[in-house]
Amino acid sequence: MNSFACSKKIVVGLGLLASVSSFQAQAEDMDTILINEAFHSLLYLPVYVAKHEGLFNEYNIEVPVVRSAGSGPAALASVLAGESQFSVHGPEHVGFAQEQGGSGKAISAVANSAPVWVLASPDLDYSSPADLAGKEVVVGLAPGTSNTLIKRLIEDAGVDGEVSITEVQNGSELGPVLSGRGDIAVAYQPQVEQGISQGLEVIHAFTDDYPEYAFSTINTSQEMIDDNPDLVLRFVNAINDSLALIHSDADAAKAVAREEFGDLSGEVVDAAVQRMIDNNVYPESVTITEDAFTNAIEMQQFVGNIQGEMYYEDIVDDSFAAKVVN
Repeated sequence: MNSFACSKKIVVGLGLLASVSSFQAQAEDMDTILINEAFHSLLYLPVYVAKHEGLFNEYNIEVPVVRSAGSGPAALASVLAGESQFSVHGPEHVGFAQEQGGSGKAISAVANSAPVWVLASPDLDYSSPADLAGKEVVVGLAPGTSNTLIKRLIEDAGVDGEVSITEVQNGSELGPVLSGRGDIAVAYQPQVEQGISQGLEVIHAFTDDYPEYAFSTINTSQEMIDDNPDLVLRFVNAINDSLALIHSDADAAKAVAREEFGDLSGEVVDAAVQRMIDNNVYPESVTITEDAFTNAIEMQQFVGNIQGEMYYEDIVDDSFAAKVVN
């Protein structure tokens, strides 16, 4: 072997070593985290978009999995126990945990606006909530938000006691109405679009009543905020970028939704995502407004889930969102 060939091999070898070292350094710089969601839902699309589109990676965050805990309290409990870093659910669960001695905060918006719609056959005579009188309304089990919202609407319309309410498992609200055993269905997505595809129409949108409503937030522990504020800030940045992408490139958001919910009709998924974009269910930024927080908490108080007061400054840490948005 001549000396030139030998030198060339050494140079190439050093280049490979440098590349490997650089890759290892980048890998070591990545924070691998676990996100716990209350349940797998189109409402949490900003989290899935951030994962699929590499937005977390852009902030040196690796998210191998988003795990469904089965409920908001279970998702937050995992965070407070240090098993995961972030959770996705309503901000009221942070307040409930604080009452039990837990120390958590809501740090970013995910699902804003009240994402619940009322559907009925086009033959139903309906022009205002007063027309609910004498009707059979099918809704998910209490104390779910859809259940709370329709009961509040009935009370505000002055027809309390004149409406029959049938509670069913969430996700099965359409069946009784489609079979003629109910007049009106109160549902989330994608059931709304499934109902429309089967001949129902939207007769009332709670997104119009509550355009600011903190339905779901990103939450973390006070310990995480104190010990690793840089990670928290990077995470909030990624979610903010995800929300911006959803609003600027709806097709990309729909593609992620189709991948995450492959068991659903693609047309239904696309329509559900578009409606939630149009109705600001996916907000344009991570800011949790005081109005959104107040509306959500007052609704929980109305149904009796919250007996006392919950204050924005106690439950929401808006410092990270302020840095990201401003």
